[in-house]
Amino acid sequence: MRVLVANIPLPTNRYLVDLNSALSELCVLNHSSDEFWNMRGEYDVVHLHFPEYLTYEIQDAYINGLTDDLIRAVAERLAYWSARATIIVTRHNVLPHAASNDPRWAAMYETVYSHADGVVHLANASIAEFEKRYADTHFKRGKRPTHTVVPIQNYCSLPNDIGATEARRRLGIAEDASVMLVFGAIRHDAERDLILKTFSNLTVARKVLLVSKWRETLPDVSWVRLKYWLRDLKRLYYRLRPQYHLNYDFVTEDDTQLYLNAADVLFIPRLQALNSANLPLGMTFGKVVVGPDTLNVGELLRDTGNPAFDPARPDTAAAAVEQGFVLAQDGHTGANNRKIALSRWDVNECAARYLVFFRDISDRVSTSTQATIPITAARN
Repeated sequence: MRVLVANIPLPTNRYLVDLNSALSELCVLNHSSDEFWNMRGEYDVVHLHFPEYLTYEIQDAYINGLTDDLIRAVAERLAYWSARATIIVTRHNVLPHAASNDPRWAAMYETVYSHADGVVHLANASIAEFEKRYADTHFKRGKRPTHTVVPIQNYCSLPNDIGATEARRRLGIAEDASVMLVFGAIRHDAERDLILKTFSNLTVARKVLLVSKWRETLPDVSWVRLKYWLRDLKRLYYRLRPQYHLNYDFVTEDDTQLYLNAADVLFIPRLQALNSANLPLGMTFGKVVVGPDTLNVGELLRDTGNPAFDPARPDTAAAAVEQGFVLAQDGHTGANNRKIALSRWDVNECAARYLVFFRDISDRVSTSTQATIPITAARN
């Protein structure tokens, strides 16, 4: 089977790197946005992940503004490939993180899904949300796509040979501290405020907030030098308080284990989220994970016995994190989390499930049901 992964290279996305590597052992796989956009090559399956990273031009539009012309160009490419291959989309987000209220991006996502023969979801809650969101969508083959669930695979490909004691020593954290970790991007000021308020409300002893990439907002002043002086003053404020360990730079994959192994509880500070890679990441490292009770995140937290807070009531987050510390102290939940991650979310097993779905949907797609949208885009 020949599979085209239609996205620009995303080398820092460990999920995509590991999945494509495993799939490459099972089929002929080519990761190329150029092949998709220029309508080159012969493939049985075209696999899409993130519409906002379909091409570099679309990535630029994610930052600078999407146009109707670009949406139409995407529709033309999808129609071309729909006439020649099976189109599978993995649903990572409801909408792009930085454009969740943009109607053009909603139209772009609907355009992509309207051409899909199959949709891979990362948990069951996503299927119900999809069916409701796209209840009135016209699907190009005349029928709704087939759904399946393939979970996010574990993160065993990351280094993990430094123990908790050494990790805390390297990060300058006391061995007897109670460490709440926030790992990855903090996307909005509301998430940053949730982190600070939740940590402030914790009643656990010797608490420490460990953050891999702190979100900063420069003061709204006209003098540039003053902006950065005030920023540095705020950094100094946190540096002088040993309960705050805030990193401001990108954490390499090699150093990821320092943060995970130094932590007791991994906190996911999302108020709206379909999925979170932090959940399988934390569980791979045997950590208790706390996050919002929303869609796939809430489903997986409940199913695995990890605490969840009500995103409509952010003040419930502190109690959930405190419950997480109790579970971390007990030791059973963290150990069980790692067991689940290793046994259920192996990347090779996930890749095998993808391949079964690819073949099943390809067998269902016949020439009599292929899309018939006129092709106006010329090959480049």
